[in-house]
Amino acid sequence: MPELTYFYTPTTCSLASHIALEESGLAFEASRIRLHDPDAVAVWRRTNPSGGVPALIADGRLLTENVAILDYVARLVPAAGLLPDDAFDVARALSLTAWFASTVHITGRMARAPFRFTADEAAHEPLRAEGRIRFEANLRKVDAMLAGRDWLVGDCLSVADAYALVFYAWGVAGDYPMVEMTHYSALAQRMAERPGVQRAMAREKTPPFPVWAIKGDLSCPGS
Repeated sequence: MPELTYFYTPTTCSLASHIALEESGLAFEASRIRLHDPDAVAVWRRTNPSGGVPALIADGRLLTENVAILDYVARLVPAAGLLPDDAFDVARALSLTAWFASTVHITGRMARAPFRFTADEAAHEPLRAEGRIRFEANLRKVDAMLAGRDWLVGDCLSVADAYALVFYAWGVAGDYPMVEMTHYSALAQRMAERPGVQRAMAREKTPPFPVWAIKGDLSCPGS
């Protein structure tokens, strides 16, 4: 197996790949990047020119972006079940992670950090308000996807669920009506009871979720 170093920042989307790494059972070193410290970011850019997280160094080679890291980690350890066995379900999982990265993440960023879109301070509040509307709509879409299901794709936790937990955490932190999203809350609670997820959440200082969920069957091969 390659030598792995994972770079993360608490409260960001790096939680997704962090969960996948913990769930995979791979050995890795975790390194926190302080994105709010300009000096630290300047040093970080020497390793990762984009300056963002997540990032994974595997045997000296840099890999960025959750979609890529999630897929790479899942394929390194097929037995972990982070991608389904069925080829079409694998494509569905990748489709979801792409949607999370390209759409859900962006609406969450509008609500959380409108200054990332424009330096015009007068536009920040309208952007934030529109971002909250769009992000909540996307959260509710995820909730609907989970109706009658324990996991987004297949019969066990996959890379799609790992990414979905990021937005659930943002929803809790942003005071969205997560209690109304019972299916999504059940997924979050189911995941939060897994040791691998707990380790990633603790390292990233993600607060425990309120116990809103209806307890489900937590059994899963390899869990």
